[in-house]
Amino acid sequence: MKYRLTSAQPSDTAWLEELRRSVYQELFQATWGGWDEDRHRRHFNECIRAGNISIIELDGIRIGMIQIFDEPNIVEVGEIQIQPSHQNRGVGTNVLKDVIADAHQRGKSVRLRVGLKNAKALRLYERLGFRRVTETETHHHMVCEPVT
Repeated sequence: MKYRLTSAQPSDTAWLEELRRSVYQELFQATWGGWDEDRHRRHFNECIRAGNISIIELDGIRIGMIQIFDEPNIVEVGEIQIQPSHQNRGVGTNVLKDVIADAHQRGKSVRLRVGLKNAKALRLYERLGFRRVTETETHHHMVCEPVT
């Protein structure tokens, strides 16, 4: 499976907002008991402001996004979202495997957060070698460290 990452542009904002809306519908329902438009917009705007977003393309079609912060000692995956119609096909797994391999090759750990109610993503991250390090009222904080 060959995917491509391209840097998100300001013209991608509407598409990214719709992607986030479609990806997080179920999780919002499970976590907060219903859709909260204000929370959605606030989280989306925070994500856009933070930047470092790449669009994930498969066969020339935009199917998701990943937000990566490459810091001096760690790589943080701020967000990864795959359109529901393209989930469970291994794309997100392959993108994360590549992020992990690149970080580990450079001696860096990878960290991310996952919603407490997002059991499917939690299982994926654990299969990829992430372990839980802390927990908030809404998220597990996880890390995948290089093998020494």
